[in-house]
Amino acid sequence: MHDTISLAEQALAAARELPAASLHLVDPVDLGGSERSRVLRCRVELDPRTRAERSGAAADLPATVIIKHFLSDAGGFTRESVGLDLCRRTPSLLARDEEHHLIVMSDLGTLPTLADLLLGDDHDAAWAGARTWARALGETAGASRDQVTEAEHRLVGVERWDADADLRNGVDRLLEAAAAAAAGSGTAAPTRAAIEAELAAALHLRTPGRSAIVSPTDTCPDNAVLGPDGWSFLDLEGTDVEHAAFAAAYAMLPFATCWCVFDPPPGLTDMLLTEFSAGLAEHAPDVVAEPGWSRAVRQACALYVVLVTGWLWLSTVEGRPYVGPAGLAPSYRQLMVSRWRWGALNLRDDFPQLAAAMGAAAGWALETWGPEVEMTGYRAFR
Repeated sequence: MHDTISLAEQALAAARELPAASLHLVDPVDLGGSERSRVLRCRVELDPRTRAERSGAAADLPATVIIKHFLSDAGGFTRESVGLDLCRRTPSLLARDEEHHLIVMSDLGTLPTLADLLLGDDHDAAWAGARTWARALGETAGASRDQVTEAEHRLVGVERWDADADLRNGVDRLLEAAAAAAAGSGTAAPTRAAIEAELAAALHLRTPGRSAIVSPTDTCPDNAVLGPDGWSFLDLEGTDVEHAAFAAAYAMLPFATCWCVFDPPPGLTDMLLTEFSAGLAEHAPDVVAEPGWSRAVRQACALYVVLVTGWLWLSTVEGRPYVGPAGLAPSYRQLMVSRWRWGALNLRDDFPQLAAAMGAAAGWALETWGPEVEMTGYRAFR
């Protein structure tokens, strides 16, 4: 593991590529990260050795920059670079060091996130923030259409996600829960063939054609910050080309792969999807044409719920307490049961067998684990 000092030292190589060269990065502050990457905020100075002859350039320097170091994910380094380059409403890519997988980007400062608003005490601020977030996300998605070819070119050679394997795993786990429910009730569980046949109708989203966008993919509430100019999106290491419906699923579910998931108040998700679709339509009116658009978003949501079932299964069965930050996030069981209930209610017209399996899984969870699986609402809307 690289420590903060070595990361700051390696960042100097990337900083030399900045427009104002001969920079000096000082006072690194570790902003955390993961096993894949670490993030620092560094103060910027002119290199002491050249300060005298470059004193006039100091006014052009940013006060601070953000350094992101990819420790074990070369693909993430490439994806983040592509996202910062090609997506609007993101930090500016200032420099990158291919050898050390370091990125230098502009520092947006310490700003409230959408998660902060949803978990805060101001109902009106949370509602308005969620509404403008959805519109900004839709606009950003639509504006990226012209960048799809460039993104595809730059992502050639980056390791691809094995979505087929993850979908199979999700179906397996969902059938496991549904079979346990059927055994307890004496009813018949949905079959694998029936569920896979329904999901096959959604797989066209994997080849998006004219509905393709360049997306950060991980557009969760804690990855969106609200500044004077509106929303900006952070953490682009999953940037990919995908069908716009997958981005819209973050509005409809809401927040497809995120930890900040609680029961939304009435009308919230309808409003979010309406705002996202309106933002997308500013650049891609053909993509949101009905009835295909709403069906595509439901299909994307169905795929996400199946995927999340596989991803969270072990943690759900083991009863791990928090999906995200302790005291702020729901438990794995709460989140998983919430997703199953959502699917049972909202997918029954397009995916009747899948929805039945999700309803059975939710019933089995309640019978097995009791009221601990019940989800609460967002703090701001209670």
